[in-house]
Amino acid sequence: MKMEGKKMRTLILSITILVLIIIACSSIKQISDSHFWIPTEEHINKILNAAPDKPSVEPKEERTVLVFSRSWGYKHQVIPYGKKAFELMGSKSGAYKAVISDDVSLFEPQNLKKFDAVVFNNTNNEIFLPENFDSLSVEEKEKAVKYETLLKESFVEFLKGGKGLAVMHAGVASFRKWEEFGEIIGARFDNHPWNSGSTVTLKPEEPDHPIVKAFEGKPFKVIDEIYQVKAPYSRDNLRVLLTIDTTQTDMTVKNIHRTDGDFAMSWIKKYGNGRVFYNALGHERHIFWDRAILQHLLDGMQFVTGDLECETVPSNSNLKQPNLIRSKSDRK
Repeated sequence: MKMEGKKMRTLILSITILVLIIIACSSIKQISDSHFWIPTEEHINKILNAAPDKPSVEPKEERTVLVFSRSWGYKHQVIPYGKKAFELMGSKSGAYKAVISDDVSLFEPQNLKKFDAVVFNNTNNEIFLPENFDSLSVEEKEKAVKYETLLKESFVEFLKGGKGLAVMHAGVASFRKWEEFGEIIGARFDNHPWNSGSTVTLKPEEPDHPIVKAFEGKPFKVIDEIYQVKAPYSRDNLRVLLTIDTTQTDMTVKNIHRTDGDFAMSWIKKYGNGRVFYNALGHERHIFWDRAILQHLLDGMQFVTGDLECETVPSNSNLKQPNLIRSKSDRK
């Protein structure tokens, strides 16, 4: 009997330890999922100093931009840096006022119409659904999907009606189950053959384009996590602005899937009457205090708000024309 009691105590102890391990692992995952880099005062000052002093063109009217950073699953630690950079770029230059919020109700029609553009700041996955969607009851799931549909319809109407969307880095991996988003942004996330901390060389496709003028037409090196994208990506549909210079970048890294050597890193496009700007940089913190990159981002922001007017005809189009900022007298 003593032996059986000892075995029972040992069994109970083993089960208790196992349960504690499971709880600890779950807690670690939750901490990891919710952990972000918090910008230090030093880094905030770096962002502020690097941000442009004035906009490239004067806003036609006061602009308000929603900076939205919601994500499922993997959450980029750099998200707070993106929030701070978009806030400071707008306030310092006077180009726009940034509203920093992850409240999905702001995409309801009556709320979204208050904004000139939306920024997807490292958003990821099905950002109009609750993150615990898979654990909801059938009834709760139906309600969530119905609300998501309303928000998607509102968002499409917002863009097609003439508003703007700027997307940073992982934002291209948003709405993976929504086919239309691929058409909105012009591509889908594939992977990142160049992992975090990789050095690649980028080059402006069109040195005179207003949105890449900050780079002065010269190739430049950048350290970041570097994406490659897949269909529906096509130069038939996008005006490509920045690409990887494959002659000055390590192309022997694993998991390169593209066979055409076309690794676009930034582009613009039209969606209905709306404007879309994408930049694939933004995994590392220092990206947000790089002076040239911030100028590029601010010019992209002025494009999506409707202030910086430039050619959007796709790169492969026979109709492609030189890029000029129209003077006020030329604007209709």
